[in-house]
Amino acid sequence: MPVFVHLTSHDNLPAIRRVGIAPAKWSKRVFAMPVTRNFQISHQWLRELRRGQSGTMLAVYFRVPDDEPVEIGHYSSPQRSVTAAEAVAIMMSVETADPVVALATDKADKNRKDIQAGRRLPASPQGYQVLLSRRIQPSEILRVKVPPQVVGWRYQPGSNGMPPCRCICCTKGTWGMGKLLRAVEEAEAVGRPTKIIMGGREDSSYERVERLRARLAKG
Repeated sequence: MPVFVHLTSHDNLPAIRRVGIAPAKWSKRVFAMPVTRNFQISHQWLRELRRGQSGTMLAVYFRVPDDEPVEIGHYSSPQRSVTAAEAVAIMMSVETADPVVALATDKADKNRKDIQAGRRLPASPQGYQVLLSRRIQPSEILRVKVPPQVVGWRYQPGSNGMPPCRCICCTKGTWGMGKLLRAVEEAEAVGRPTKIIMGGREDSSYERVERLRARLAKG
């Protein structure tokens, strides 16, 4: 029986212990990943999910039958209907791919519309997800752990190491956005180039930059 991991906020743990893992209201699905030998791939969604959460993220491990119907694929491409055992086999086959080569292959496939048409599953393991169409019962949960809180990618697969491009209009209230905005303002005040691009800034942000410049000019 394959084991899957569901990542969630620690705030949801009491409810999960009582009634299990409920499908997301907006999708009617439970999101999970197969647990394989590659810890980084199995838990790759942690940083992205944590970006919109507060506090600690938990890993809830559960087991389902081999023939449990699930869907698997990248979050941005069509999902393929398979069994739970087949989903694990798919992940084990793609997680051995070279990340750089696999991402380049996926981009080429998207240009040919192979992936978007569902004729081919993505070559890169980054961005995969498994969806289950039912509640995971408490009796199916094996254990709950606190994984390292820095696992995985943010924003999109392959974005690690790239300078962030953030639009305040879309991400207002996101953790760390205030600190990022202040860094941009301080860099502009001293005339230091910054790789960070921030769209949707309000007039108050540019006013703070002018005040910082005036303060620095006075010494």
